[in-house]
Amino acid sequence: MRRLVAAAMLLGSAALAPHKHKALRPAHAEPLLRRALGTAAVALALIMPSTAQAKEFTDAQRFAAEAWRATDKLYYERTFGGADWFRARSDLIQQATDAESARGAVDSLLRKLGDPYTRYVEPEKYEALVSATLGDAAVVAGAGVQVVDGDNGKVVVVDVEPGAPADKAGLRAGDEIQQVGSSKVQDAASTAQKLRGEEGSLVKVAYVRDGKDNQADISRAVVPLSTVRRDQSTIRIKAFQLDTAAKVKENVDKVSGPLILDLRGNPGGSLEGGVETARLFLPKGAKITTVTAANGQPFAYDAVEDGAFSGRKLTVLVNKQTASAAEVLTAALQDNKAASVVGTDSRTYGKGVIQTVQPLGDPPGAEGAVAVTVARYATPSGGDLNGKGVAPDRVVACGVAERASSCAGR
Repeated sequence: MRRLVAAAMLLGSAALAPHKHKALRPAHAEPLLRRALGTAAVALALIMPSTAQAKEFTDAQRFAAEAWRATDKLYYERTFGGADWFRARSDLIQQATDAESARGAVDSLLRKLGDPYTRYVEPEKYEALVSATLGDAAVVAGAGVQVVDGDNGKVVVVDVEPGAPADKAGLRAGDEIQQVGSSKVQDAASTAQKLRGEEGSLVKVAYVRDGKDNQADISRAVVPLSTVRRDQSTIRIKAFQLDTAAKVKENVDKVSGPLILDLRGNPGGSLEGGVETARLFLPKGAKITTVTAANGQPFAYDAVEDGAFSGRKLTVLVNKQTASAAEVLTAALQDNKAASVVGTDSRTYGKGVIQTVQPLGDPPGAEGAVAVTVARYATPSGGDLNGKGVAPDRVVACGVAERASSCAGR
């Protein structure tokens, strides 16, 4: 099973749209879940056990039943991976003897679907997902680095926020993190979690640079989740949030001449953020993506007017960690011949499905959440991104630490 791309600032695959936040949409974006998913996007009250049934359940069983119902209502693949779905509910309730066993049983059930993106989310991680989706108003105490899963189990730094604790401690893009505190790293997601902590607390990070072992003592600080940064004519987008397009426009307005969009290491995030960003560079009527949910009815996203930068000379830089909403943007610009796509790998990540996050417990999120795949999307030309990704127009040899302008110019 392929690992999810993850961000140490919890910016990427984490940035899913939780149901409890009803106002997480840019002014001109179609309401994705409402129009594309129809009745699948049910309210929390509709997926709770009935009052009579709830009285028969222990707290652990009530949690398990709630998780099952949420998945049953939302999951896009109605064969449920071939599982006897209603029998699975009965087994789940029996296995939920206490809180720990209930969470383990829910996690095990979701794994049986064979979908790496439908999963149980622990309470603390759920709150991080909410923060990541809200945009730059959200902050976390951490190191201020973005990491991804690299080759051979490596965890690689792809971005360091200027002025953040990691920057002050000397970490750079391209460093391979070996250990955080006393724990050896396992993957990017768990590394991201370990880098977060109480403001002012110290964490020791062991890393490798150019084959040499190094250590850094990092004092965690509150780091704004800034996802868009400009370096001369390069606009780096680290992940998509609901306000990303507005921030991209603000930065592009300061640039004259050709542009580079640097999407290396971008794990995706808000699909609506990716769609709105694509609209900045496309002419009216251009197709962006088509979303198909459990009801089988496709919903097309296109450019509703000429984009502010339509016709601008544009290069998009990607790598194998470019995923999800970042792939939607890349494919839309490539298929509409609005940009030249340059890659440092032969293909992007290949995540062509959409998740939503349903909080569990009372209050919502107290017992974590389930992240559920609710739809799949296709490129303007009808291509399936899932497991395939986007093939660049041109592949160059360029390290993750190298400047985008250097890579794109090769």
